[in-house]
Amino acid sequence: MALQKNCIQQSYPAGRMPRDIWEEIFLHCLPIPDTPVCGHKSTTPIHLTAPLLLLKVCKAWRTVALSLPYLWSSLYVTVQSGRAFPPLDVGSDWLARSGDLPLQLSLYQPNESEDNQELADEMLALFIRYLSRWRDVRLDISNPTYGRYLQPFAALRTPLLETFHLTTYWRLTRNEEFIQDLLKLLGGAPVLSSFSVSRLSDLDVTPNSTVAIPWTQLTRLDLGFIPSVSACLSIMSGCPKLESCNLVVDPQEGPLPAGCTVLPALTSLELHIRGGELSALLDCAVFPALKCFTLYVQDAYDDHWHATWPHASFLDFLRRSTCILTRLELHDTGVQSSQFIDCLQHDSVREIAELIMHDSRDWSWEPVITPRLLQLLTLPHGEPDRRECLLPALKALDLGEGCWLCPDGLLSDMIESRWRTTARGVARLERVHLDLHLDVHGPDETRLLKVRGEGMKVSLSYYHDFDLLTRIDLF
Repeated sequence: MALQKNCIQQSYPAGRMPRDIWEEIFLHCLPIPDTPVCGHKSTTPIHLTAPLLLLKVCKAWRTVALSLPYLWSSLYVTVQSGRAFPPLDVGSDWLARSGDLPLQLSLYQPNESEDNQELADEMLALFIRYLSRWRDVRLDISNPTYGRYLQPFAALRTPLLETFHLTTYWRLTRNEEFIQDLLKLLGGAPVLSSFSVSRLSDLDVTPNSTVAIPWTQLTRLDLGFIPSVSACLSIMSGCPKLESCNLVVDPQEGPLPAGCTVLPALTSLELHIRGGELSALLDCAVFPALKCFTLYVQDAYDDHWHATWPHASFLDFLRRSTCILTRLELHDTGVQSSQFIDCLQHDSVREIAELIMHDSRDWSWEPVITPRLLQLLTLPHGEPDRRECLLPALKALDLGEGCWLCPDGLLSDMIESRWRTTARGVARLERVHLDLHLDVHGPDETRLLKVRGEGMKVSLSYYHDFDLLTRIDLF
């Protein structure tokens, strides 16, 4: 009643709005999750964003904002230059206003200076006070030293925790005990579905770990270090519900499983792996629901005379899985142009809507994208049969520096043919990113500017002698 009376007494129309309208307005003032304001790259001071900004407008707004717990159920903290943003006292008041709602928390400490560690230590202690209400927690911390705050809470559970992310900025941290103690909290997380960690320090090639991760209930998994392909496959086989996976695999040897690892629900996979290990992994994998595949090969050009792309293993993996990819992203794979054409003609790949190819190969290697491939991708005039078109569903194309070298105009021919197509069942190419050499490709640039004027989304980067100079987004 007091709040309603206060609103009615305001002389301007907004002061007479019903409470539910206030709530809806304030809800839309909050930063959108996963945007820079919610993350750690925003340059906007925290007091100039909602909900703190709402407290400064007027007394009526302040009263309403302080009475709405959901405005205070997400807290993103950055610690840098010896200061916390927001400060500890503000963070404490913030969470005290959140009622009993589940919490979304983030702590970012990129520098391990003593002042930063102390502040991050105190902020983590504040977070731990609300352990039973953790729902979505992200900790990006530099060489943590906060173990003493965890000990009293070692037996507590996180019954609401759904998403947990932990990144430390050293491959070997000086406080492994802290990492293990923090991860032990996950043993009491019955609804945890998304787990991301830069390193499980005691994981071995078996894999064995003292940390009781609830693998069987995970739908999303990001692991920044796995010591071997055998450990990778063992972990994946223990996650039957897995839908999205991002893994960095080291080249240590270990016994491979006797049978294939089958993940029936996996739709998105990103791998950072050496070529030899990639072959071993693909030979043991069956992912029938896979839609998005991203691959970074770490040693493709270590041997100048022999690339390490496991072509046969990749095609066999696609054949076994019978998956239908919609997005393919490849980085430094060492694949040859003829092999790449084989891949794109495979039944599992030909329906992709987005193709990304980036490659750091130099002039001594044959480019992946050759005139032959561009001719195959170029649509003929008239009404081509969809079954005879290469990549008939392609809508987005990203070709980076080093992966293509073609006569001027040939690339534009292909892009224009797909932009202007009216063929039934053939998608229109809508978005293109290209790296252009400053000394060549003048006609290509001119024609790309033309299709940009017609509405295509075009992004161009310019380089000279393999140094990327600038990027221009043309929309």
